[in-house]
Amino acid sequence: MSLKQLLDEQHSRLGELLALLEQEQSCLIKGKVDGEHLQQLAASKAALQQVLADTEHRRHQVQLRLGYEDNRAGARRASLDAGCAELWDQLCQRAEQVARANRRSGEVLHLRMDQNRQILEQIHRLAQPSVYSANGRAPLQSPRLNASA
Repeated sequence: MSLKQLLDEQHSRLGELLALLEQEQSCLIKGKVDGEHLQQLAASKAALQQVLADTEHRRHQVQLRLGYEDNRAGARRASLDAGCAELWDQLCQRAEQVARANRRSGEVLHLRMDQNRQILEQIHRLAQPSVYSANGRAPLQSPRLNASA
């Protein structure tokens, strides 16, 4: 497979990954999160990342076989010599977009986790109030959560 074909494939797959990350963010932002859909997205992302890793490995092998340095500058020179420098630049830009989208998804996920933790802590406080009342005496009845509220 030529360098151009490998770069085309990577660019396309990164576009697919970006779309999945955008779907994930949309799902996480909704009031009620669809856990099943998130699991499907995670599985799709994992499979796509494996395909990307395999393609990157092949691209890297082509770069080395052609005698270019084992770094980003070598990859850039290889793309220049193969006449696909513009595609390489687009690939790098797309990779940056994916990295930003992934960071955003992580931030939204952390916000969701913090929110869920706070809700659980509040439920715990309501379900099991302090052993002693404000006047220092033990309550006469066992604490119960008022489900009618």
